[in-house]
Amino acid sequence: MIASVPALPSWLAACLVSDSELARAYEATAPELLAVCKHTLAVHHVFFGEAPDWEEQSVLRCVHGFRTRACSRPADWALVIFAADYASAPRLLAATMPALLARVPLVLCVCTPGPARPELLCALELAGQEQIYVLELSQSLDLVRGLAAQPGQGRLVLLHRGALSVLRVAADEAELPCWEERRAPVLRICGAEPDAELIHLAHPDAASAEQAAPDAVYCSWPDAGQEQAPLVFPPGMEGCWLHPSLTPDFFRTRALLFGPVPDHPDTRDLP
Repeated sequence: MIASVPALPSWLAACLVSDSELARAYEATAPELLAVCKHTLAVHHVFFGEAPDWEEQSVLRCVHGFRTRACSRPADWALVIFAADYASAPRLLAATMPALLARVPLVLCVCTPGPARPELLCALELAGQEQIYVLELSQSLDLVRGLAAQPGQGRLVLLHRGALSVLRVAADEAELPCWEERRAPVLRICGAEPDAELIHLAHPDAASAEQAAPDAVYCSWPDAGQEQAPLVFPPGMEGCWLHPSLTPDFFRTRALLFGPVPDHPDTRDLP
């Protein structure tokens, strides 16, 4: 499996977010939100770690007469597209970090149609992203189709409330693996210890869990085991986020190689 980095369209460079715009975004972002984003970055590095550029596992079963080799490597490219009204910097980071930790060689982040919120630009810059673009929906559609038509394997991530549905259709038509966040999370805050203002800063679009099952619960640490939710955060981790169904594995490609066991008495000499 050899990496195949795709060619980017010539018009894309004109849509790159400038360094000066990133600098203004950093200055406009509240220090509390910067800290939240840095905390989210740290959590991803600790929880997932960084995947290898190449991973291989060999299995030999002489009694059955065959051997297998499982190989894993990063996808060739990943495209993270978020709608202009997307509001959560930590969740955008949580959608981008798995691709970076999977060691994808080309990760593009796109706001469609724009302008992008300053805190989202700031979050991506904190993650080390340099290829951040603002595109019209038609341009994003052309980009998805153009990348998917080239050799290699890619991945698409969409963060929206329905505005980017046409991109999901294009991904399905091209058989391009796609992960979506199509709604804001439902959150539940238990007790007075969690910082509700910080939670709102991290997730200004989130709904409060009154009757619906929550996507995340914020409660004191001794009570954490009593709550049933995909995510449970104690005080001090109000701004962190992980997408439980989006991990670096989504951004890895795999191949299985099968073959017969060579007729050789000493299996230690097998390649």
